[in-house]
Amino acid sequence: MPEAPRASLRPRRSLAAVALAILLWPGAAFAAEPVDEREILGETYEDRPIRVLHRGDPEEVTVLVRRLLAGEPRRFVDLWIVPALNPDGRAARTRQNSRGVDLNRNFPYRWEPSERGRYYSGRRPASERETRIAMRLIERIRPEITIWYHQPLGLVARSGRDVRLQRRYARLVGLPLVRLARLHGTATSWSNHGYRGTTAFVVELPGGALRPREARAHANAALELARRAG
Repeated sequence: MPEAPRASLRPRRSLAAVALAILLWPGAAFAAEPVDEREILGETYEDRPIRVLHRGDPEEVTVLVRRLLAGEPRRFVDLWIVPALNPDGRAARTRQNSRGVDLNRNFPYRWEPSERGRYYSGRRPASERETRIAMRLIERIRPEITIWYHQPLGLVARSGRDVRLQRRYARLVGLPLVRLARLHGTATSWSNHGYRGTTAFVVELPGGALRPREARAHANAALELARRAG
């Protein structure tokens, strides 16, 4: 859930609130042809584009996304990737966007006002461009599985939908499945509430650089979930 310069082949620092959104929709098994395209979804307040890669370009994304996009487009899964939903925050090395809002407290389901600070939720629900861009994309493609990659807790955060998929992912990558404290205005709670029959959850990568072996395990786990859901 990036700016014109190419993204690093390492995951960003732990302050990135929504470092990466990978949207999986197994229904594409019936697509006529594999696709390989990119699109600009909108721009941030500092005029950085937010791109989605539909199968994508491995040279412009992190090592995890590069792994997912390796090889030929897969017919069993329709793969949509937003390498960075908060490119302004990434550039400034901060959790918030350029207006000081924590995007993962700004989604309209169970939104609550808060004081300015690390988890500032914004002036109103979905007040931020980046939030609305993510919402429009999810509404448009209706992914059956949405995985949001954060850092640095090193766990899979259990959410309210298909726990079997989350447990399977955690087992495949060797991370614990943990139910975190209930938060307000998060992307996953909004998605799970609004799109019944779908599953959105968070994978908290460990802090620091993701080794190629770890990236391969996460990419394979995401694709395995798509196979099972399909």
